[in-house]
Amino acid sequence: MSGSVNDKCFYGQGVTKTTTSPLDRKRLVINLTNQDIDESTESILAKGLNFAPAPRMIPYSDFIGGVEQAIRKLPGEAAEEVRTDKGNATVLMETTLYQQRIAELLQDKAYVKLPRDPTDSITRKTITLLKGSALPIETVKSLRPQAPAPLRLYGLPKIHKHGAPLRPIVSAIGSPTYDLARHLVDILSPYVGLCEHHIKNSAEFVQTLSEIHVEKTDLLVSLDVVSLFTRVPLTDTLCLLERKFEPDTVKLFHHVLTSTYFQFNGEFFEQAEGVAMGSPLTPAVANFFMEDFEEKALNSAPLRPKYFYWYVDDTFIVWPHGRDNLDQFLEHMNSRHPNITFTMELEKDGRLPFLDILIQRKSDGTLGHSVYRKPTSTNLYLNGGSHHHPSQRSAVLTTLFHRAMSISDQNSLPSELAHLKKTFAQNGYNGHQISMALKRTSEPRDKRHIEDKEKPVARACLPYVSSVSGKISRILRRHNIETIHKPPMKLKEQLVRAKDSAGLKIPGVYRVPCECGEAYIGETGRTIETRLKEHKRHLRLDPLSS
Repeated sequence: MSGSVNDKCFYGQGVTKTTTSPLDRKRLVINLTNQDIDESTESILAKGLNFAPAPRMIPYSDFIGGVEQAIRKLPGEAAEEVRTDKGNATVLMETTLYQQRIAELLQDKAYVKLPRDPTDSITRKTITLLKGSALPIETVKSLRPQAPAPLRLYGLPKIHKHGAPLRPIVSAIGSPTYDLARHLVDILSPYVGLCEHHIKNSAEFVQTLSEIHVEKTDLLVSLDVVSLFTRVPLTDTLCLLERKFEPDTVKLFHHVLTSTYFQFNGEFFEQAEGVAMGSPLTPAVANFFMEDFEEKALNSAPLRPKYFYWYVDDTFIVWPHGRDNLDQFLEHMNSRHPNITFTMELEKDGRLPFLDILIQRKSDGTLGHSVYRKPTSTNLYLNGGSHHHPSQRSAVLTTLFHRAMSISDQNSLPSELAHLKKTFAQNGYNGHQISMALKRTSEPRDKRHIEDKEKPVARACLPYVSSVSGKISRILRRHNIETIHKPPMKLKEQLVRAKDSAGLKIPGVYRVPCECGEAYIGETGRTIETRLKEHKRHLRLDPLSS
């Protein structure tokens, strides 16, 4: 921790009640439509799309489904005992305009329209490659796609740019290669971050800054790779992977990185360039490639920076050779590979933002550091009145307090903590909640209460309802089942339809009515679509069984 916290100053026994001005709604709700919204609607939207209103009724079926899935791993008697016991800114945009802008994005030659949904074929190939790999049988079983769904494209408005263009985002959770991609990240991680110039995170970089001394003639500079994730050269990256891994493992990397399809508005497209957007493997592979790229580029440069540190697509340098030579260095970096182009930002008034840190020169040649917020920051976080589990709301406070203490130097820490306390109050948290979160964060790690918990036999993902969830959690805890509390429908889920609906391409409970008036109710861990097809095939082959 770069600074210290004075107990009396920040969470003394006496709490002075002050009036806190509310957050600016005009910055929190960006209306790009031609329709006016009334004050009450604006007030709700200003709480953020992650705000979860209290549910009007208890979702009994969700509780039953979540508990049943978990207690299957218990012995029969124990399972029966449980059964008996349990009795950030909001942007408004016209749908037509949104779809028009996504369509314009898809006109780019980087995307190719596909004639059909490739999910099934990619699933089959994933299974085949897993079976042919040297991975242990149990690992292969755990990575086999169970209920694969298409990757879905949606767009987020860049409100800081003219016309609010969309940034394309691909949701890959549940896709045929998602679990395999996460496994490959674990395999790749030991080979990334080994060079002296690599930064693991902001907290580590802050420690590095304490060792840097700059002269008045030195320049603070940051370099940023343009659209790195869609520009990572696949062929070159696979060549690097071949130096580290066996051929069957490289095939798994190749399969995940080239599964670049996605769905939008019922149609399917393939990404023609770069590696798969949305895959958890993409950032790790980009890091892996850039480590090799920047080491070679740095070693071949006619003039080298005094200091050089990088994190994925962001690079911080201290340049001692003058402004003109700096332009030549940028040209050198941009000439190393046709896919890799850097933009450059120089310090202004002795300050330079890098990652989420604002670096500032000091008169003695050292560098100060504080938390950096973009000009578009709204200071909107999960609202204190949202119907989330208390631990989830508390985590918002402790996470931001921890960041403040990790990044801020002693001079900037008091003002940063004061800013956070005011911001949390504006987001609906009371003084006691804020003080307790700050106290927990300030405690030395060795003094924090950490329980040695036994590994749970199962996890139950249940909807959070304040009057019910605690009781069920305590019942399950007696059987060593961990409860994961899922908030009820957020505003985002009630109002926004940016992603295509997954339809029946999800696991879950289903009901099949019969012409006799009865109905069959079942549950499947695969997709409901697949299970219904099996039912239809069974009836077709054995009509008497119905």
